Amino acid sequence: MHHLLTHTSGLGSYFNDTYWNGSRELYRSVEDFKPLVKGDTLQFEPGERFSYSNTGMLLLGVVIQSATGQDYFDYIRENIYRPAGMNNSDSYEMDFPVENLAIGYVPAPNSPWKWENNLYKHVIKGGPAGGGFSTVEDLFHFAQALQSGKLLSKTSLDEMWTAHTDRYGYGFSVEEGPAGKVVGHGGGFPGLNGNLDIFVDKGYTVAVLSNYDNGASPLARRIYEMIGGIQEE
Repeated sequence: MHHLLTHTSGLGSYFNDTYWNGSRELYRSVEDFKPLVKGDTLQFEPGERFSYSNTGMLLLGVVIQSATGQDYFDYIRENIYRPAGMNNSDSYEMDFPVENLAIGYVPAPNSPWKWENNLYKHVIKGGPAGGGFSTVEDLFHFAQALQSGKLLSKTSLDEMWTAHTDRYGYGFSVEEGPAGKVVGHGGGFPGLNGNLDIFVDKGYTVAVLSNYDNGASPLARRIYEMIGGIQEE
């Protein structure tokens, strides 16, 4: 578990040629993704170094299902989204109509519109390694629920937000600098970009989401720099 949570397992990514060349309709449940990693070998010995692993995140979802006896999506909905008040967060199936669901866009210079949507690139349903949907309000609620003890004990939270590798804890990046201790995570995929920073020492939470490539990260970084420059009185 430690190696999976800290991305030191040596596992790679299930977004491989089989996935990209196959139909998105094949992958809706955690179980559906298992054939993509069957036969994979380690890139390095566990614990040797950090390397972000989507396969590792997928296996954590498998562990949740095995340990709880619940479907992964049901468990996350009941134990994270609902207690945290995240009413507009979930892993939605992209071929079903969902009210107010954002579509991602990718630059396409050869298109008359200069953009294309990411519907044929995106997973048809998100999972443990990403692909879900949220709002900046819900990400704020998530940060508040973590810090208030609604989701984890203080002991578990401290363990999660301790850098077990270079600037990475359990599923969260961990940084110490002019802005104090900052934990969170960023991520992206064709047509989407997001970032959550929780400024533990200064009391700020910054959530930025974008439905086009690299739209959130520059703004999140600029806000990080501005908060780091605020001097205590």
